[in-house]
Amino acid sequence: MHKVTLISHDPSQSGVWRYSLALFKALRSLCKNVDLVVTPSTYVKPPYLELLKPLYGGITYAHVRLFAVSIQSNANIHHLLNSTISGYFNLNKLIITVHDLMPFTLFKERAESWAKFGWLFNFGIQRSTRNGVYNAERVICISESTKRDLLRFIDVDPKKVRVIYHGVDHELFKPRDKLEARRRLGLPLDRPIILNVGSEEPRKNTYVLLESFKELLNYIPSALLVRIGERTTRIERLIKVLDLSSKVLYRKAVSDQELALYYNAAGLLCFPSYYEGFGNPPLEAMASGLPVIAGNRTSIPEVVGDAGILLDPFDVDGFAYWMHEILSNEDLRIKFSEKGYRRSMNFSWEKCAWETLEVYREVLN
Repeated sequence: MHKVTLISHDPSQSGVWRYSLALFKALRSLCKNVDLVVTPSTYVKPPYLELLKPLYGGITYAHVRLFAVSIQSNANIHHLLNSTISGYFNLNKLIITVHDLMPFTLFKERAESWAKFGWLFNFGIQRSTRNGVYNAERVICISESTKRDLLRFIDVDPKKVRVIYHGVDHELFKPRDKLEARRRLGLPLDRPIILNVGSEEPRKNTYVLLESFKELLNYIPSALLVRIGERTTRIERLIKVLDLSSKVLYRKAVSDQELALYYNAAGLLCFPSYYEGFGNPPLEAMASGLPVIAGNRTSIPEVVGDAGILLDPFDVDGFAYWMHEILSNEDLRIKFSEKGYRRSMNFSWEKCAWETLEVYREVLN
């Protein structure tokens, strides 16, 4: 195999970084001529305001270009693992991975979340992504949903676009004893637990999560909602308004090993997101034998299929109803636990790596 250089940034526990590291490890197990190059970590501090103007004290466009040209050019394949910086790289045999088209599909929402210069940065991300897609010999999308968005917003030849799904680490995310997981995490042993994993960006629909959980408490007053992720001021206010402060438990900086235990400790995963490029939490939950209730938009149906409950992401009553059904019906809980686990076996990082190698061979040939 010819030499391959993977290029990524380093946003700690983000989905892009986890994809980059997992793919790199899987590729290295199949082919030793693979390197991973990481951009300076100061570049990736959200919300990437360093890219706008030097006054922010971080890395500017010029710095990113300098880094881009410093990449060794003796590789036969350059695979850029994040399309948002793809416009700065003009390398031979370039392949890029597009994770989502949020700067296009959720323009206003994203621009507002990036504060004063958010709209300007959003335009910069759009331009960078377009340039990268035009320059690349192949584009990898992580779901059919992302591919549809790509073809909708960017004039690209569909023949050079490939869909390759994420994998899941089955050695890490697997069924374990529930009581033991709760003991290790210091969680109550006798309360029904609903788990939610991810950020509190608007697309994650935390409002619907909390409203449906509030409704569930009318039927299961002892239920506990465990949120893995940062708590925003907006959601903190909502929790107080709904009088849920004693019913919602937050855990933010957890390791992958701890996250695996949370999937085992819970009774179900509630994931009402309305936009995902792929959606790792439902897959990790299914691999752990945890029943999944999720939104039916974008890529989530590709991941969950018929192995979970899929609802309109704004259906508060529906989420409350199915949370109650799964928590109170052991047969139903076992059914979706088993179906989800079987479906998760369709996803692996080894499969992702093999399909990515096929794309490399296409480009080399």
